[in-house]
Amino acid sequence: MARIPTLREDDPDTPPEAREFLKRVEGGLGEVFNAVRLLANHPRQANALISFVRSVRYGNSLTPALTELAYTSASVVNRCHY
Repeated sequence: MARIPTLREDDPDTPPEAREFLKRVEGGLGEVFNAVRLLANHPRQANALISFVRSVRYGNSLTPALTELAYTSASVVNRCHY
């Protein structure tokens, strides 16, 4: 059993702010990953993190190909398979 609740947008016990956050993420990505469901426990902080990640990913001077290469390289170096 998870120590941190995994929130779902279709669960009536999910707080409205968290449900709104999850629906917004789903609308942007097409799906909601489990890590995002965990972040939804604190929607205000999760929104700030998502904004930061977007600014790093899209608000830089790298081409999309170089950005993807940087992410892939970091994943390989850190042995991240997720």
